[in-house]
Amino acid sequence: MTECNTKVRFDFQSKSELRAEFSGGELSSDGGVTLLAQADKKTKLIECLSACIEDPRDASKVTHRQIELLRQRVYQIACGYEDADDSDHLRTDRAMKIALDRLPETDPDLGSQPTITRLENRVTKKELSKIRSMFVEHYLDRFKEAPQQIVLDVDGWDDPTHGQQEFSFYHGFYEQHMYFPVQISDAEMGVPIIELLRAGNRHPGKGINGMLRWLFWKIRTRFPNVKIILRGDSGFSLPEILNTCERSKVFYLCGIARNAVLERKIEYLLDCAQLAAFNSSQGKARLFDDVYYMSQSWSAPRRVIMKAEVLPKGQNPRFLVTNLSEDPKELYENLYVQRGEDCENRIKEFKHGIKADRLSCHLFVANQFRLFLHQAAYLLMIEIRKAAIGTSFAKAQVETIRMHLMKIAASITQSARRIWVRFASSCPAQQAFAAIAAALTLNTG
Repeated sequence: MTECNTKVRFDFQSKSELRAEFSGGELSSDGGVTLLAQADKKTKLIECLSACIEDPRDASKVTHRQIELLRQRVYQIACGYEDADDSDHLRTDRAMKIALDRLPETDPDLGSQPTITRLENRVTKKELSKIRSMFVEHYLDRFKEAPQQIVLDVDGWDDPTHGQQEFSFYHGFYEQHMYFPVQISDAEMGVPIIELLRAGNRHPGKGINGMLRWLFWKIRTRFPNVKIILRGDSGFSLPEILNTCERSKVFYLCGIARNAVLERKIEYLLDCAQLAAFNSSQGKARLFDDVYYMSQSWSAPRRVIMKAEVLPKGQNPRFLVTNLSEDPKELYENLYVQRGEDCENRIKEFKHGIKADRLSCHLFVANQFRLFLHQAAYLLMIEIRKAAIGTSFAKAQVETIRMHLMKIAASITQSARRIWVRFASSCPAQQAFAAIAAALTLNTG
């Protein structure tokens, strides 16, 4: 590799002449990718992902094994390199090479952008189904014993598109051409279970009923007696989704859009809340009640929870449909409100922290596979955060983990007997880094 000796001039140093040049040797700015490799070894996530995809290439002519390409792509995404183009300058990075179990100096370089892109574009719909099932099994394997209750959050999010991607359409609410993916995640673990890519003009709740029915079956097959609760906003209170939940013996707590009938039913409660707010020193009040209501598209009446809230700015009524029997206030404040906080923050972290909205392939199937690659990167970052218990990174966002644990400079050298990774002596996260590495190494063999 040609060594660059470009000199840089500075004149801010007054005590001595300052010279700089790019001649420090083979350094990596992503030394923390070693944590990702260790997390991957512990979970065997990429190994399971690779097993879902057939490799049609002639094995005698293969330079980069499929599992290596998958690891390279997922690790790069986790380190903040969301574009396949980044592979061209990272393929010689020594930290990336050792993360893929290659010797940093003597083994061949990693895959280039064309090689990565060919992999992304040859995955089939059948293989996508296998990958989706693999992610669900990987989620269920996280439980050391049968859980008593699982709370599932479902929500959609906008993924702006640029160019000629298949099924990219204009969405009137978001005022942009986009995809409309939906995420189903575990509320307590904060783990994404299903990432489903949809066309940009989809209704928020359309296209997921069959997926929910399949997911309920997968969970019940593993844990027959578990109580499942589905939480969602008003876009997911469609009749077919509620019917599926009831037939699958799944509890639901979903928002429901206001209409003239519900507004009449809540009038008395709003009057009581208005009076309570008038007598309150803060000028606000919140009251709850429930009522049985039957929409024209429903086959039977369902329980609707009403929240009558009066704020200094005015009234704020809300409605939830549910088949749970607990107190209305308890359901709203102790169960439903957390959905907005947890689920929306989780999607924001996935979308912006992992750059999951970077779906720039032309083929829809290839973009769904890209979404799975970002999901894998997110799961590895969650595994690192799980291993960070007892450190300041135990509840950190993935951007923080990347900045302080991934983006650390390292000098990597190879001798006859071992590989040396030398981080900066002044690295502020060295104690946390060592503790997380030890936790990830535990029980990996």
